[in-house]
Amino acid sequence: MNNDTARTPLPVNWKRNLYIIWLGQILALCGNSFALPFIPLYIRDHFGLIDEAQRGSVVAMYQFFGTMTFCLSNPLWGMLADRWGRKLMLLRAYFLNAVTIPLLMVAPSITWLIVIRATAAMFSGTVSASQALIVSNTPEEHHGFALGFLSTALWSGTVLGFLGGGMIVHFFSYRAAFLCCGAMFFLSGLLMLFFVRENFVPPPRRKRDAAKAPGGVFTLQLMLLLGFIGAVAMSRRIDIPFLPMLVEVVGGAEKAALHTSFISALAAAGGVCSGILFGALSDRFPAWKLALPTLFVAGAATLIQSRTDSLWTLGFWRFVCYFAAGGLEPIIIAVIARTVAPERRSTALGWSASVRVAGGVAGAAVSGAVVAHFQTRGVFASAGILMLVLVPLSLLILRQAPAASPKRR
Repeated sequence: MNNDTARTPLPVNWKRNLYIIWLGQILALCGNSFALPFIPLYIRDHFGLIDEAQRGSVVAMYQFFGTMTFCLSNPLWGMLADRWGRKLMLLRAYFLNAVTIPLLMVAPSITWLIVIRATAAMFSGTVSASQALIVSNTPEEHHGFALGFLSTALWSGTVLGFLGGGMIVHFFSYRAAFLCCGAMFFLSGLLMLFFVRENFVPPPRRKRDAAKAPGGVFTLQLMLLLGFIGAVAMSRRIDIPFLPMLVEVVGGAEKAALHTSFISALAAAGGVCSGILFGALSDRFPAWKLALPTLFVAGAATLIQSRTDSLWTLGFWRFVCYFAAGGLEPIIIAVIARTVAPERRSTALGWSASVRVAGGVAGAAVSGAVVAHFQTRGVFASAGILMLVLVPLSLLILRQAPAASPKRR
């Protein structure tokens, strides 16, 4: 048997893998939403920080350092995935998060809360690891469907997590929410360990050819796509940490955790519908034709949220925003996967995850300044304006993107 034959991976059932990874992501993201979205309220109740501007600055720091360590570590995990396998990186993210995130409940101060969150984020990355594993095992003509379907796990898990987490925090305690979060990550890890099959073959240690050289990976087209997805991520995430604070402003502080969970569940439901719809459409239509209307509608809906005085109205426009833009990032990720060679896709997706999180870092820095000067509503207005600015850029950048391969009969 020659070396090339020995390195040919056996076929895997990509649909079976997709469904199991999807379930694991639902569990993990459900657990994640049990605790982390309620950090602004945890800081208020556990550390006694009530002032809106001061608490907003602390939330911005918490978000900044968590996203920064995630951003710096993801390219490393992507390169290790190309070298040692994508499943291993997914197991790393699940099991280490199962240990580190519950440690937030024992943080003795805000400083330690930020340190623990930064450490947990450094070993995180379940979404990008799942995407890399799916892409490596799925035929190219089904990438849009698979990534869109996987994105529904993010939103489905978020729906369940917000509802369950809000009730756990309201009726029990933040400590119970943190413990449930760790348990869900651990269950996801067991699911991946025993039921997901990856026939990964390490690449040969040969002299790099032009396709594998660093310059061959970071083409101008890829860098433009990475920059665009980073800007999209910034516009989508700049307001997320401040949703509980907007709920307080609109509906009062007494039931803020419960109201936040319901409104976030509505938004996540919009993301579920979006992932199903746009995942299928992205295999049939050019990316720019989907990006233009979604960014415009999402931007307008976010601007309206910044002015609403009703929780019902806030929930409705949150749903519209997430339905419009929820499938946008999977569409761009599918384009990125088509832009690079198959053996370098985990590296490219690792960089895409870092760039998306870098957008979150920039958003955290901007939101800290905005909330200090314009209060919570100003953060949501800034997010909406940024989405609208990205509408013409989507035409310029995505118009040149490679199209999906025709489906095989």
